[in-house]
Amino acid sequence: MKLSFAISAFAAAAAATNYMVPISKDAGLVYTNMMCGTTPCGDTNLSNQSTYTAFLGNRDFRRILMSYSLPSDVTDMSTIQSCTLMLPQPVSTSGTGSFYSLSVSPLVGDYDANTVTPRTAPPAGASIAQFSSTDNLMPPSIDVTAACKDAVGGNVGLMLDSYAGPVTFPTKLGGSTAQLMITTM
Repeated sequence: MKLSFAISAFAAAAAATNYMVPISKDAGLVYTNMMCGTTPCGDTNLSNQSTYTAFLGNRDFRRILMSYSLPSDVTDMSTIQSCTLMLPQPVSTSGTGSFYSLSVSPLVGDYDANTVTPRTAPPAGASIAQFSSTDNLMPPSIDVTAACKDAVGGNVGLMLDSYAGPVTFPTKLGGSTAQLMITTM
């Protein structure tokens, strides 16, 4: 009986496949709720920068969009057992005592990283993860399995938002090491 269980456990482990998926595109968005006529005074895409900042201020907001292309052999999303977002250490933070807090939400749709603005960005779903850390520590592994299982067209889009001071990360252009760790069955 023990040998049969061990063989079954080994077979199950052997059937799992692990992937490390690098960031495929990203964008930094700036928005202000101050109006200039009928449009926001600030509604900007900060594409092609080496860093992007997430910041939820009183009037001004900064958000980071990031997307990952799932491996071509992952066509059945129900086979995804786990999907974890691994972010690099922030370049800078300015929260109280270098403390920062981030929220991760799935994007409902795709975007063009060069032209997306806060008004044209796909809507973000409800937050699927919130975490806090300090600027001398790497962010924790963030479980985004639900977002990966809901991926449309093989792309996983995520939005980073801050809820305690600005947090700046390197972008894809700036050498970001952000990646998804995916395990399929």
